[in-house]
Amino acid sequence: MFMKYIKSVCICIILIILSLNTFSQVTKYKSTSFSFKTKNENTLRWSKWSEPESAEILITIDLTSDRIKIFSEEEQVYDIIQYYKMTTDVDDDETLKFQCVNEDGLKCFVRFVILKSQNGRKQLYVDFADMSWMYNIYKMD
Repeated sequence: MFMKYIKSVCICIILIILSLNTFSQVTKYKSTSFSFKTKNENTLRWSKWSEPESAEILITIDLTSDRIKIFSEEEQVYDIIQYYKMTTDVDDDETLKFQCVNEDGLKCFVRFVILKSQNGRKQLYVDFADMSWMYNIYKMD
């Protein structure tokens, strides 16, 4: 009888441990618009941001897997290789920055920005050496 009880407890403990590993911390966002800018090869100057285009795109950040995905027409996957501390500027706007690598092995930065100076508007930036794009986003429930 005692061995049966011990066996049941062990099975329960194993099931609990296995179930904890299956839960991940995934946060979902949806974009409302998209804009981009490029760096001119000759002058090394950045263009102005393009006019925002409407774009309803799912964006996920999975801190357990160190991965950010943007489900645009061409899916973008960024593996996080370094986390930076949250910074706050003089307008009280907050930026959380990650150094990432994409599927092609190119390094970039992904930034989540909360513009407290603009009623808490949220943005996601993807910054490569020669191109940047930005999504206006909101957190999904």
